[in-house]
Amino acid sequence: MDNLLILFELALFFILFMFNLQLFKSIRFDLLFKKGHNREIQLTYIFTVLIFTYLLTRAFMHLIEMTVELF
Repeated sequence: MDNLLILFELALFFILFMFNLQLFKSIRFDLLFKKGHNREIQLTYIFTVLIFTYLLTRAFMHLIEMTVELF
């Protein structure tokens, strides 16, 4: 059962990663940086997406683990 949950978590991470990539395109990171700092904007974008994807995945997995323990 644990291996199945690990595989599900990995699949959920990549699904949410693709969703968050599209979602975070609407955020204007260029307003936070000076002109010409494209590298910093790109790094901020990808790290923000990774962090939020990880947090969402862990939140969903925590809920799933709690329901598995109940039943």
